[in-house]
Amino acid sequence: MKQPKTLFLVAIALLPLVLVSCISSGASVPRGWAGTVVHDGIIYAGTRDGRVVAINSSTQSQQWDYAFTSTAIYTTPIVDGDLVYVGTYSGQVYALTIARGIERWVYPRTGSIGAIVGTPVVANETIYVSSSDGRVYALDTIYGDLKWKSEPLAEKLWTSPVIQGDTLYVSTFDGHIYALSMETGELLGWSFESEAGFASSPVIYGDTIFLGSFDRHLYAVTIGSNVSMWKFPQEKPAGNWFWASPIVNEGIVYAGCLDSKLYAIEAKTGEKLWEFDAGNPIVSSPVLMDNLLIVAAESGNVYVINPETGSSEQIQDPLSSNSNAPSINAQIRAPFCAYEGLIYIRAEDNQLYVVDIDMRAVIWKVSLTTK
Repeated sequence: MKQPKTLFLVAIALLPLVLVSCISSGASVPRGWAGTVVHDGIIYAGTRDGRVVAINSSTQSQQWDYAFTSTAIYTTPIVDGDLVYVGTYSGQVYALTIARGIERWVYPRTGSIGAIVGTPVVANETIYVSSSDGRVYALDTIYGDLKWKSEPLAEKLWTSPVIQGDTLYVSTFDGHIYALSMETGELLGWSFESEAGFASSPVIYGDTIFLGSFDRHLYAVTIGSNVSMWKFPQEKPAGNWFWASPIVNEGIVYAGCLDSKLYAIEAKTGEKLWEFDAGNPIVSSPVLMDNLLIVAAESGNVYVINPETGSSEQIQDPLSSNSNAPSINAQIRAPFCAYEGLIYIRAEDNQLYVVDIDMRAVIWKVSLTTK
């Protein structure tokens, strides 16, 4: 009975996010929550209308954009070498040139492998992709050829794989963590099974996997063990799901939750060190920059947090005369990134916002809408 119940709860849990992201005013317009990445001064962002846009950070202008055909993008672009890789909800992986956004290859050449929601990872000239057909695919980064595909691991795979050593780890909505050979895609000897499905992609620190579950707990699982090292909170569940992946730094886990709180947790024991209430669900993973935590609430507020104490300061919008105005006047659901003292956020109004952490202010923004 476990799997049908889990899949039903997952469907109910995901429905609001899917509807918000995919439907606008009754029209079948692509909508996604793709994030941002910066490479050599160029910002690459997936847009709400199914495109990838390259923004020159010096000129604050579009360098190029690439439009996909009637599909949403939920994955954050990946830059490796002279290519940008993007997985689409229509089930293809694209490689685009970083200079001009020209298509180098697409996999599969025809058809689909199933919707891609979790951001792929790249290592050793291979891109690893989780698919909604329940498999992991390994593709050659230069030519887009298939190296291997795993056996079906779940009904759907919407989480990103994570790499440690020569092993690929994948979490599933039905509560499994699988270990696969990066070379062949074969299942290795260890796997982990939970009573509840996993909501977030796994994060590895040392020999421990950290990830959020649909039972409203965050779990720490030692690789090779059949029981969790701890779950947080230890007794009463959190107020909502840990949807975003946590981050770990110097033995502390920082986990944003849909209950509006950011929790700082001792990685070895699961003890809560402090919590911060953002006043609105935290959908995106926090980012660590210059020994500061950057946290974005869905409401548009962005906070700079001391990772030792949890004390916070809200980023201001210098264009607003209202001191209580949100940092960004748009919702934030997509992953964001940090680069050289700046934070790059793609908000739900399809604009890219740039935040200067030293100034504690939004310093410029640019529209990602087709001109």
